[in-house]
Amino acid sequence: MNITLTPYQRLNLYNQYTILEQLSLIQNNEAEAKFYAKLAKIVFEGYSHEYYKITDIIQEELPFANAAFVWDVLDMYSGIYASYNILANPKISFESIKFRGFDGNNEVELMAYCSFIVNDLGRYTEFKGGDFNSHAPSVHKYSEMLQKWKEWGKPYNMSEEQIIDIFK
Repeated sequence: MNITLTPYQRLNLYNQYTILEQLSLIQNNEAEAKFYAKLAKIVFEGYSHEYYKITDIIQEELPFANAAFVWDVLDMYSGIYASYNILANPKISFESIKFRGFDGNNEVELMAYCSFIVNDLGRYTEFKGGDFNSHAPSVHKYSEMLQKWKEWGKPYNMSEEQIIDIFK
């Protein structure tokens, strides 16, 4: 990756990294202080070949469609939970409808975003405390479930038969 920085951008980054270095030292975090000192030196000295290290710690951007998919899945499961909770005498167990999350090996960006929505944004609190790692690919199954749920009008008051059907 070829990154070009203006002198103004370099000065801003240098100042930020120097401040972060000092804050790390105040917190007695030597490793982090050295990391920020190295980045400060790279931008101050203009070592453009090393600029990739500035962005190396930043994750790839999550495509909007993937983010929307995670929101849809959480919304659907919220509807499933709400529907299950109003059933008088359910024949199915809660464990059988529990939200498992996304695969931590192959769907890690979805799993991380799901955790962010629940734990950092404080949304969908019914899922709080989960690790969101299904340990198995989930996107295909969730896509099929979402298709049914959307065809039904995204209900939050599904019958037990609908809940069973959505998991088929």
